[in-house]
Amino acid sequence: MRRRRAATDSHDRGSVAVEFALLLPVLLLIIFGTIDFGRAINAQITLTQAAREGARLASLGYTSSAVTTRTQSAATGLSNVTVTVTTCAAGAGAGVDGVVSVSYPFTFITPVGAFASMFGTATFGSSTLTITAKGEMPCETLSQAVPARCVAAWRWNCSAVTSAGWSASSSACCSAPSCWACRRW
Repeated sequence: MRRRRAATDSHDRGSVAVEFALLLPVLLLIIFGTIDFGRAINAQITLTQAAREGARLASLGYTSSAVTTRTQSAATGLSNVTVTVTTCAAGAGAGVDGVVSVSYPFTFITPVGAFASMFGTATFGSSTLTITAKGEMPCETLSQAVPARCVAAWRWNCSAVTSAGWSASSSACCSAPSCWACRRW
């Protein structure tokens, strides 16, 4: 009886190694890209939340230094965060916004940074990428001094003041957002 030859011929012996060598860089690029992409998305979400929190403080009329400090502390896990603040002046009217811009130099931990230049966001071989976020909220600063009778209504029972009481023409009370900002929960 004659023995059958194995399915792999002697000239096919190194083909698996060659195929693996061809696919390994693509596989590593996918794995490294997934790692750095996940880190970059996490940094972007953190920056967006920090900018939103800073914009809220800026819209309420806090000082630029207070907004910057709070925004940097809200960007947990990120260092070297740069903050630019446009706060609301006292009495800012409709159409004026408190704006906070935040940027962070993201550093790649894998060799994917070299491929970022293909997308035009980094120079070839660069290991950093600047991630930015912007928060913008309408100003809620008071347009006039708050009378003592309004403060008592705001703090203890906002619903006791009728909607007509909020208009500047019928009362010295300022606005409904002021009531909600001062209300004790």
